[in-house]
Amino acid sequence: MTNTPENPSGTGIPLLGRLPLSQLVDRQDQLISFNKVLDQIGQRGTVTSNIFEWYGSPGIGKTVLVSLLAEEAKKKNAVSTIINFRQASKEIESYLHDPVKLIRKMVSDFKEHATLDTREFDLTVLDYESASLPNDGVVNAYLNLSQDARLYNDIEWLKKLKNVIIAFIKMLVTLPSQEKSNGVRPVAVFFDETEYADVELIDWLEEWVIAPLVQIKHCVVVWTARRPWRWKRPEIKRRLASEELKVFGPDMVKEQIRSESKKPDLVLELFNNVHTLTGGHPLASYIVIGKLDVLANQGEKVTPETFREFETKLIEEIFDRFINEYTLSRLDSNDVKIACKFIALVRSFDSTMLRRILNVCAGDLFAPWQQEDFGDLIVRMKRTQLLVWDNGNAIDPSLRHIIQKYFMALDKDTFINANRTALKVYEDWLTRPVDNRGLFVLEELYHNALLLQVGIPSDLNLILEKRLEEYPNWIRDDKDALSIALERLEGEINNDKELDNLLPPDIDLGKQVRDFKKSLRLSAHKS
Repeated sequence: MTNTPENPSGTGIPLLGRLPLSQLVDRQDQLISFNKVLDQIGQRGTVTSNIFEWYGSPGIGKTVLVSLLAEEAKKKNAVSTIINFRQASKEIESYLHDPVKLIRKMVSDFKEHATLDTREFDLTVLDYESASLPNDGVVNAYLNLSQDARLYNDIEWLKKLKNVIIAFIKMLVTLPSQEKSNGVRPVAVFFDETEYADVELIDWLEEWVIAPLVQIKHCVVVWTARRPWRWKRPEIKRRLASEELKVFGPDMVKEQIRSESKKPDLVLELFNNVHTLTGGHPLASYIVIGKLDVLANQGEKVTPETFREFETKLIEEIFDRFINEYTLSRLDSNDVKIACKFIALVRSFDSTMLRRILNVCAGDLFAPWQQEDFGDLIVRMKRTQLLVWDNGNAIDPSLRHIIQKYFMALDKDTFINANRTALKVYEDWLTRPVDNRGLFVLEELYHNALLLQVGIPSDLNLILEKRLEEYPNWIRDDKDALSIALERLEGEINNDKELDNLLPPDIDLGKQVRDFKKSLRLSAHKS
């Protein structure tokens, strides 16, 4: 059954990789960069960056981008292969045991685009297959070898593996002469949804496949992931262009509605409302656009004035299909799923914050856990690649926006309890002699501003005034350090767009800090 906005149940959430390529209304910069490299290769020009890394949250459009780039590669007569690790999840174990299977898959794809001379490669593969492979798999066996053993030990399977890779690279290096074409045919290798591959397999690929590929002048590599990979090889770092795929702005949501809505005339005036609800996340917006089409078919007239009446339905649809069915359902541990959902109610966390939030929001599930268990839980959460680093661990902000909207609308008590718990943690941390009190003050303001959104009264000016009055006691006998700390706090407040979006229009917290600094200077001058 085909997944569509009108059929949200189907077989599950519609995958972005299966959506129309018109979904990518805001990815022209990536397309231009990729095409520029292909054109330079075809004209025998110098290419300085030939490995592209695009990363971002689930549903941001990475797989759609790969599909679009693959179409462009086809137009440029490139020889290409796409390795999608989610689709190949059943083969990953066999790739770990014998990575030559992955190389053979790539060669098979190349042969669909070009007449390659694979005789030498085929012979080396046959010779390699005659060797006795290590019981724990080639990848793990290789990674466990010392540097000396890798270089000098006479290991049969390792020597034959090197011969396979040499023949593979040689075949691609000589591709232009094999093809006898006027221009140089690019070789495009796409590695998609790499978060589904084992770290060990990626480490092996980086050293044995990607590092030599990027040194071939007519080869371009595209790598997508939820988070940027920590590349180790210098030859990759020198040629790497890494970029985060951002959520859409309001104008791009408008373009998305034009592209995807079946009733754009009825839905187009709601683009600002859709953007506010979804934060501009492409998949979340796609779900809302589909739901608005369904409502229009049912005779429901949704306008900017009546949009709030439908928000609960819409956010529930987004949460069920995007967060639960698409993002969290792919995690293999129930406690990690629960932790990712509830910890999204705070912006930054460590094991203490995680413990306090889960004990409040998740009932008795985590009550028997010790502090070290929560530290281990954070390690497992990091493996999902749903976390970012923002003055601490944090759930990806585009996901956090949607989860917070859901709890505000459908589980207000949990939302309030989580924010009040976070405030107690920061209140405790602010009593400690630490250097980053300004960040704790900022988060205290942020959580109080969130509570304002659900009708819990909070005097932000009074809260900030109290903290400012404590600054001279926190930083004693060092006027320069006090001035620098207050300037830093003012800058952090002014640069915090998320906090700014939550503030009433008559509140200027940055000015309040600035005025306090002036009052300190005046009192010092008088004294």
